[in-house]
Amino acid sequence: MHCLVVEDQQILLDLLATIVDAFSEISTVSKATTCAQAITVSKDMPVDLAILDLHLPDGDGSELGQRLIQRNPSIRLIVLTGAPEDFRISHELRGSIHALIDKRDSFDALHHSLSTILQPAHQRLTPRQSEIFGLIGAGKSTKEIAHILNSATSTIESHRKAIAQKLKLSGAELIREASLTRQINPRP
Repeated sequence: MHCLVVEDQQILLDLLATIVDAFSEISTVSKATTCAQAITVSKDMPVDLAILDLHLPDGDGSELGQRLIQRNPSIRLIVLTGAPEDFRISHELRGSIHALIDKRDSFDALHHSLSTILQPAHQRLTPRQSEIFGLIGAGKSTKEIAHILNSATSTIESHRKAIAQKLKLSGAELIREASLTRQINPRP
């Protein structure tokens, strides 16, 4: 899945792109600081998901959203704004906007919106698999997880194999994904 992040503030653009890139469902993240750059990116590669700032130096994020929808009618949009109370959704954007995020709390809201839209594979794990996945992300070995959960090592190995199969990952990829998931979605 190709995601385009359009934000004119470079620091915020880089942070948003980093958050998006942490989702394994996203294969490519492109960044743009203007409408013109965003249109160029969308011509080079179809965009499946776009995160759009409404106020850009060379245009309006809503108009950019409409142009992106013309290129890909199934695109999903997340709109960023510093004044969500002033945003009026146009008829053309109504079916494509999946979230409106206030920039003042953009990181938590973006993570939640992306999780809802993308439905990361780790969210489809059973409660026990999720618990083991979290412990893998914490850097625990199979033996340590077995001890923590008061289970046999062979049981934990079976769960690890089932998790890897469900997520379509190898052993090393599973550890990496669990660690990244823990970083972007820490457990209390």
